[in-house]
Amino acid sequence: MKVLLKNKIALLSSAFICFLLTLVIISYMGFNIGGFSFDTQDQDLILSSPSNTHPLGTDQLGRDFLARLIFGARLSLLVGIVTAFIAFTVGVLLGTLAAMLEGKTDFIITRTIDIVYSIPDLLVLSIIGLLFNRSTIGILLAIGLVSWMDVARLTRAEVFKFKKKEFVLSARAIGLSDLGIFIKHIFPNILNIVLVAITFTMPRAIIAESTLSFLGLGLSPPECSWGTLASDGWQFINTHVNLILYPSLLIMLTVLSLNIIGDFLAEVNQKKEAYI
Repeated sequence: MKVLLKNKIALLSSAFICFLLTLVIISYMGFNIGGFSFDTQDQDLILSSPSNTHPLGTDQLGRDFLARLIFGARLSLLVGIVTAFIAFTVGVLLGTLAAMLEGKTDFIITRTIDIVYSIPDLLVLSIIGLLFNRSTIGILLAIGLVSWMDVARLTRAEVFKFKKKEFVLSARAIGLSDLGIFIKHIFPNILNIVLVAITFTMPRAIIAESTLSFLGLGLSPPECSWGTLASDGWQFINTHVNLILYPSLLIMLTVLSLNIIGDFLAEVNQKKEAYI
């Protein structure tokens, strides 16, 4: 914690992410910040300017834009969290199996990773998103399926490295099983670096969702994310630039904050390794 306090940029980034998460949690609890629902329309206030009633104005259907931004944060942040979970679960599992079992298992898993890497991400995202009728589950599944390969490769390399360490060889010599060796000796040593890798997976996932939504392959109306809001706002860029500016700015700040946090964790992890 003391190290984090010394790094003011990382601290501000963490505070910003915590602030967004707080707004999302409040939204999930049913509270409408500002007193408006994200899908409440007012035909008399279409594309109105910011006011005391609507601090960020309204969109093309007269909906409060602040409420839309807060609701849109749900999917944008959920994508990052779910993707991190999928990348951690699938990546660590497959990477560990490849390194611990070696031989044919390692060959099959590494070739599978190579094949998945060769398929354009946008193609996978588009197909799965359309198969699930542009639903939240479809988008989360699609982005999760293209996010685990880096973690799997990193896990495989780290497990191979620690398998050769003397304390692992000693544990194997006294009869400890591969599972026991991984749980007691290898996993605690690779956890830090895997978590660092996942912090970089989250911003890429948010950008992927935003790109998919901007192309019109995101959520179906009235559901929204920052990407869909930016896509809708693009139509009014010449007259109401705020409709694309605000969601784009939130995407940029969120991705930047997550990257800064990832850099900070990587730096801390490198310092720890230097003293091992």
